[in-house]
Amino acid sequence: MVKVLILSATGNQGSATLRALQASKQKHSIRALVRDASSEKAKALVAQGVEVLEGGDWDKDVASLEKAVAGIEAVFFISNFFPGDTETEVRGATNIIEAAKRSGTVNHVIYSTVGGIDYYKELPGLDTIPFFLNYWESKTKGEELVRTGGFAYYTLLRPVEFMSNWTVAKMAGFQYPDLIKDGVLHTAFPESQIMAEISPDDIGRTAAAAIEAPGTFAGGPTRELHLAGELLALKDIVAQLSEVTGKKLSVYTYSDEEAVEAAKTNLLIAGQISRRDWKGMARPAEDFGLGFSTFREYLEKHREEVRELYKNVP
Repeated sequence: MVKVLILSATGNQGSATLRALQASKQKHSIRALVRDASSEKAKALVAQGVEVLEGGDWDKDVASLEKAVAGIEAVFFISNFFPGDTETEVRGATNIIEAAKRSGTVNHVIYSTVGGIDYYKELPGLDTIPFFLNYWESKTKGEELVRTGGFAYYTLLRPVEFMSNWTVAKMAGFQYPDLIKDGVLHTAFPESQIMAEISPDDIGRTAAAAIEAPGTFAGGPTRELHLAGELLALKDIVAQLSEVTGKKLSVYTYSDEEAVEAAKTNLLIAGQISRRDWKGMARPAEDFGLGFSTFREYLEKHREEVRELYKNVP
């Protein structure tokens, strides 16, 4: 049994890690630090036997972090980017690491950042868009804090794009609004663009596996893991979504001129332009014996949710 603290326990990765730990035969002791202990999600955690503590922003509320790490052996947290203050993410990571060090009990820190971080300096035009440079550098600084924290074990998780970005309203509405509304994905990517996808559940399973066997999992006691479940051409992702939704979905690739113009007001398009020839994310990855989900398997598992999301497509 491991005493584990999960930060952002109601989010995508935190909740997936919590579920994986709960499903384990080892019966871990799980504590969660949440913003609002009175929320329905927090109450649901309590009902599941999770110890729930309430705390504020990681970059400010050191007292809550100190309380949360007391007696804990493993801490899981994710990188949170704040566009308005690029140092907020670093301050938060610093406070978490320092609180863990002062606890005297934490020996393993699991930090989830983003796939391709080890190749970000190869991104074309990185220096011309401060937003992107700050995005990558803040996460790099967070990883270095974990790496040099002096813990017996550490795990750096680097997940690629979540499969749920295509199926959950909040994320799909942000990244692919035209696709879920009109059935057309407007993008700077060609249809042949290789996309790397991972199920959030598989991120959680990887984190749990590292927590349970920190000395040996994936070549421990320290590990830096690129997490990708499947590499697919963009056209194949859209085709599989079409099959599951019963809708005729398609890809419209901007011409170079259209993409440049769109990028002036849309950072997502600007990011796509820089990633068209970048191999940072779309590279083969191991599943560490865990058997990661394919995109089709993920869609089948969430079939009703997917069909509901795309129901208004003509």
